[in-house]
Amino acid sequence: MRIRGDTQLTGLFGFPVEHTASPPMHNAGFEALGLPWIYLPLKVRPERLRDAVPGTVALGFRGFNVTIPHKQAVIEFLDDVSEAAALIGAVNTVQIDEDGACRGFNTDGRGFVRSLKTEAGFDPTGKVVFVMGAGGAGRAIATQLALEGAARVLIADVDAPRAEALQQSIAQNIATDRVEIVSCDDRAVADALARADAFVNATPLGMRDGDPTSVPTAHLRPQTLCADLIYRPPETPLLAQAKARGCRTLNGLGMLLFQGVEAFELWTGRDAPVDVMRRALHQAVYPTEAP
Repeated sequence: MRIRGDTQLTGLFGFPVEHTASPPMHNAGFEALGLPWIYLPLKVRPERLRDAVPGTVALGFRGFNVTIPHKQAVIEFLDDVSEAAALIGAVNTVQIDEDGACRGFNTDGRGFVRSLKTEAGFDPTGKVVFVMGAGGAGRAIATQLALEGAARVLIADVDAPRAEALQQSIAQNIATDRVEIVSCDDRAVADALARADAFVNATPLGMRDGDPTSVPTAHLRPQTLCADLIYRPPETPLLAQAKARGCRTLNGLGMLLFQGVEAFELWTGRDAPVDVMRRALHQAVYPTEAP
């Protein structure tokens, strides 16, 4: 990749950012389309976020992604946010207009739904989806599922007030009949799994060796799609057990890909080269495996 006088800048705000796989994915996409753009990881300390946002405008950035710990805090420094970002209460993509206005989006939920449709052939419209975990990712996914027309979004979290806050947000702003809280006791979870067309693990359980699964997999039906937002390891115990029961499975790499694809398309106004970006991301995340 050559840096030129007309190179356009994008990047990622985070702290830390050393782990990110986004630069190879975006830069491969820019190169495939012949765009003189570059994507940079930018380590932004929380106390410098106030300076960093206008700094990108001053430097002529076209946009940037936002990750932990800035997804909520960045909203204060933006000129506008999309409807979905406002409902979710978090921004992961900022588009900078020609006049320097910064508009925030949340492409996490849209990226997840796009991965469901593209990677798993599952359209959530009219379906029942059970989401375990109402934190940042779970909130984005549950909100987007309701916006996409899911018949019912079932939400569970060990932090009951967090689940209730998400349920109230969806009920008040989207539709009261599309969302339901599920208690984390075994009977309620078993009943939810029996009703669900898809189950989504939006908790960190499965990242570490010895983690229990977020739900008892014995209650998964073979026709249920089982998705886990974790992508390291590529197959968590939840996905392995679900596969053994005959379920279709999906890990979180597709969500990571398509949230990036959505951001790429917002910035450039071009259709993203999805296959190129997928290969670059896979190589960055699983360097010893063939894509």
